[in-house]
Amino acid sequence: MGLRKRAAATVATLIAAFLLPLAAQAPAQAAANAWTPNISPLYSGESVQRDIPGGKNAEDALKICSWASGIACVSVGQGDGRQSIFHLYKCGTRSLSNFIDALSVRNNQTGGAQVRFWGPNVGTYSAPANPNVITVFPNAATYDFNNMSVC
Repeated sequence: MGLRKRAAATVATLIAAFLLPLAAQAPAQAAANAWTPNISPLYSGESVQRDIPGGKNAEDALKICSWASGIACVSVGQGDGRQSIFHLYKCGTRSLSNFIDALSVRNNQTGGAQVRFWGPNVGTYSAPANPNVITVFPNAATYDFNNMSVC
């Protein structure tokens, strides 16, 4: 084998040795950048829809979720460009986990009921009952929220 062929083979081997491990890590790194937001408890009849693509898709899913009167819908980021959307209608205080970013609420509850979020450092934020409004919360506050109430 000539010198050029050996050099080309060596370069190809080095490239493969470097790139293949990186390719194998990519799915693991993508999964590591995602999280699963949760609201607890979810009462009977309430639900969560996961892996909704962000942007307009998430906004449309939030609107569909809250079409019915008496419903509050909460959309929050999963860290991978997708959203989890919670369909809530029972009054009560709930615990939050993995609420990091991209929090928005469409509140179609009746009687002026509000959806409130709070945490140890940022105080209380609320989404008033108005089926025509999507309330968007700042990420810095969302990260601090550890509780919410519906009604």
